Amino acid sequence: MAKNLSNQQSSPTRAQAAAIIERWLVTGDFPNLMLENVREHRAFLMELVYGIVRWKRLLDWVVARYVRRSPLTSQQAFLLVGLYQLLKMTEVAPFAAVHETVEAAKAALGARQADFVNAILRRTLREKDALLAELDRQPLGIRQSHPDELLERWIRHFGLSPTEVLCAWNNQRADVIIRVNQLKTTPEAYLKTLTVLGVGDQVCPHAFPACFTLAHGMRVTDLPGYGEGHFMVIDPAAIQAVDLLDPQPGDHILDACAAPGGKTALIAERLRLKGQLVAMDLRADRLPRLRANLERLGCAAFVKVVQGDAKRLRPESFGRFDRILLDVPCSNTGVVRRKPDVRWRFSKAGLTRLGVAQRELLERAAGLVKRGGSIVYSTCSLEPEENNLLISAWLKTHPEFRLQSSRQSFPPTSGQDGAYAVLLTAK
Repeated sequence: MAKNLSNQQSSPTRAQAAAIIERWLVTGDFPNLMLENVREHRAFLMELVYGIVRWKRLLDWVVARYVRRSPLTSQQAFLLVGLYQLLKMTEVAPFAAVHETVEAAKAALGARQADFVNAILRRTLREKDALLAELDRQPLGIRQSHPDELLERWIRHFGLSPTEVLCAWNNQRADVIIRVNQLKTTPEAYLKTLTVLGVGDQVCPHAFPACFTLAHGMRVTDLPGYGEGHFMVIDPAAIQAVDLLDPQPGDHILDACAAPGGKTALIAERLRLKGQLVAMDLRADRLPRLRANLERLGCAAFVKVVQGDAKRLRPESFGRFDRILLDVPCSNTGVVRRKPDVRWRFSKAGLTRLGVAQRELLERAAGLVKRGGSIVYSTCSLEPEENNLLISAWLKTHPEFRLQSSRQSFPPTSGQDGAYAVLLTAK
């Protein structure tokens, strides 16, 4: 982000951020959909919104130091906007952070409520050094803005030091990784196109084959070749699940939890559009995006998209499959960096509910795969109950399956999203 950022952004952008955050505080719905169509000052707005969601516990700790009663939700939203700039956005001048946020609050809430916001922000600015010194003495959950329930689990599973590193990783801005769609072009040809168009400096070759990292602030849809389907957005951790599946031209394959379609398109590419590929998803509201992605990437005519519950799928519907990708709904604790609200939604009860669905999906897949065929079970979770513990318990009651291979990535050491994938073969 540019160093003169505070000169480019104004009160309306901060007001927009506060409105999005207020809605999140009320509904709990992550605001990514509200940001999809934003163009003006997009990078600044996204930094505010994502940053506030990441650092909410720390910011709430600051508010609690200065406010005896909980502020109104509308006031809280503007306080979070201002405090995040003061404490975490060094590229924004402190005066601009306070002045523009207060002006935005005045326009939205009136002078009286804006005065309250102004008082808290100015006191924070005056006492910032002492505040940061005190923050260093706070527990990990406050310092790194994670819930205690999640931290206790991670410390138990990984140890204190790896958990501290993981929390720091989760609070970084996530890189956007694209993979060249080799149904349409090649990595070399695509990079040459970007260079000719003068935007070659907007991508950096990734260590993973055919992948590139986007420059921060670059909008994916503005990158040349997006509309033509020359690339897909996908993390290397997700690619590894398809690598384990190892689709071969002519295979009959089921992608059981397919939306938004990145893995589906990659499977189609590996099949070279030869064979049969069924992409199923439970939620009807996710199918339009799935279909649009497959259309853009040039494989919509090849993939049979089905709305339905894979837990109820019968062999009579599509026959038995050579390979099944079971990218199950999970707690998402491996992608907290990309989905910062995940940390606030995590619960033991939710983990238990997910475990029931995951086992049911695996049970159904076992009845849909051909003898000698394979199932890849994958998650973007770090939790053993969703990963190795679940698979180990399942295999004890299913001796007709063999564990062939597994992969697990721990974000700080792998440099990619946290994920788990296991290849199960029907004997």
